[in-house]
Amino acid sequence: MAKLDEIAELLTEEINGFEKSIGRLEKAHENLQNLPLRPDTTEIKVLLNDYGNNQKKTIEEQQRLMERILHKVERSILLPSWAIKLSWGLLVCVLFVLGFSIYQVSRISKKEQVAYIEGQDDAIEHYGTFLDDSPEAKDLYQKWLEGKGKK
Repeated sequence: MAKLDEIAELLTEEINGFEKSIGRLEKAHENLQNLPLRPDTTEIKVLLNDYGNNQKKTIEEQQRLMERILHKVERSILLPSWAIKLSWGLLVCVLFVLGFSIYQVSRISKKEQVAYIEGQDDAIEHYGTFLDDSPEAKDLYQKWLEGKGKK
């Protein structure tokens, strides 16, 4: 029994120590309850305000850029690729025809000279053949030339 008494004493001492600890915890708890403790969030608010201002500036800048892009897109003209190719083809054809026309115009005087010489030769040949085929006309022509030479 002596051992039981020792164990009972030890338990009583432990319970008393536990009660004292609980009493101290209750006092500390009451002191903490009465303590006006408020967290300081001013630094967080400043950081959030700075971040919000930066976000507003970024959004405004993006909106300005988007407005500029939309303005440029509205002013732009969208043409199908076949229309562009057709326009280039027509331009090349016009330039080719214009160049050929200039070349032909520059050769007109040479063509006129060649045509005049050919016409003159053809006329002389034609009249020569006519006069050879018709001796009466040749005689009349000779008389006309002689009469013209006397004057």
